[in-house]
Amino acid sequence: MTASSPPAGIDAEHPSTLRLLTGRPVRGLLTIAFLTRTTAATLPILLLLALADAHGYARAATVGGTYTLVLALCAPLRGRLLDRCGPRVLLAMAGATTLLLALVAAGIHYAWPWLTTLPLVIAATLTSPPLNAALRSSWRRLATGEAQLKAVHSADSVLEEAGFVLAPLIAGAALVLLGPRHGYETAAACFVAVMALYLAAAHRHHLTPARTPAPAAAPRNRGRRWLGPLALPGMPAILLPLLVMGALFGGTGILVPAYTQHEHATAWLGPLLAATSTGGVLGGIAYAALPWRSGLWHKYRILTLGLTTPALLLFLARPLWLLATLLLIAGLFVTPLFINAFLLTDATATDDMRIEANTWIGATADVANGIMATITGTLVQAQKWDTALLTLTCCAATGAAATLLQMSRHRARPARSDVGEGQPTPAATAQPTAAGDARPAQAPAVSGATDHHP
Repeated sequence: MTASSPPAGIDAEHPSTLRLLTGRPVRGLLTIAFLTRTTAATLPILLLLALADAHGYARAATVGGTYTLVLALCAPLRGRLLDRCGPRVLLAMAGATTLLLALVAAGIHYAWPWLTTLPLVIAATLTSPPLNAALRSSWRRLATGEAQLKAVHSADSVLEEAGFVLAPLIAGAALVLLGPRHGYETAAACFVAVMALYLAAAHRHHLTPARTPAPAAAPRNRGRRWLGPLALPGMPAILLPLLVMGALFGGTGILVPAYTQHEHATAWLGPLLAATSTGGVLGGIAYAALPWRSGLWHKYRILTLGLTTPALLLFLARPLWLLATLLLIAGLFVTPLFINAFLLTDATATDDMRIEANTWIGATADVANGIMATITGTLVQAQKWDTALLTLTCCAATGAAATLLQMSRHRARPARSDVGEGQPTPAATAQPTAAGDARPAQAPAVSGATDHHP
């Protein structure tokens, strides 16, 4: 075999990866996932507008804020329920969610008191099946190699980011054509329909094991029993960049509309809100297409620095063009960070807590998003724009400093390989060392800034 043989082998792998993405069942599952996430991202927007139409923005915001908090805190619990009870619980959760969404729609249509609608929204959130995490946990059952697993995760994340770009446009069109109440009813019906499609596809293609995964060996302490994936070595390092990401974009999500109104520059509102997601789509496509031969942990740290570096200049971003530029550049690293987070989680978690581990990725970003949105809202209410921008800069600086500290510690241990760094056992969680090496070793047992909808 000549020295030029490896590139030829790599090139030969691309057609099989393309066939996986464009063939059955992955093509259909990606389509269903895109539809599910887009409709799920549309629902909160229309819910806010429908409740505001009936009860005013103050009460609508109370419902929306409570829903977001419940979503972030309870997503891992729903994932743990699915991990422990197996696929049979999906149908029960989907049926309960359908009923509760119908009651929420009825409450909005007939203008029930908002204190009646609030518990219905919370209940629908609690019972909603974690479809995103369940789907991402199933990719390892469909991919046959490291490059294929990276490719399918990349396509999944890019489509998810595209859904967040499309959702506000759909919500705006529904608002104009149907009005807030009928728009919400239509979006809820569409979500139930695509949820049914997913459940049918999951059953048809055996995306979940027929039996509940056997629990892993008993831990030496009770931490893993109560904390679940959070007790696994490596998970805190995976979640730290997501905390920073959630804080940055939770703060800018409040700052942007308030600041554009203050500057009487509402024409900038759309481009500023779309800048991050646009960068996420472009960055995800570039990350999937370009070769990057390095360990996942090393890439994860570099991507974290890529996200936080432009955010270090946010304290200067009083000009709107500079704010838009910094958000676009930071957004380039959002989707690649999510892709690596899911791949690292897939390599770290054991089968008895794989879905719950995937839910923590979105939940971590959501918690930080909600906290920073509250802080930023208080600052912009007092028109302390420089303080708000400086607070976001400090968040970015904290994330960058923690990442540089991790990199310096890793360089101080040259004898240790990047393989298995921060992982519980080499046999079940070997860390890949190439750009596409994200395929985890099979665990002893038989083998998803989230599910955003009320």
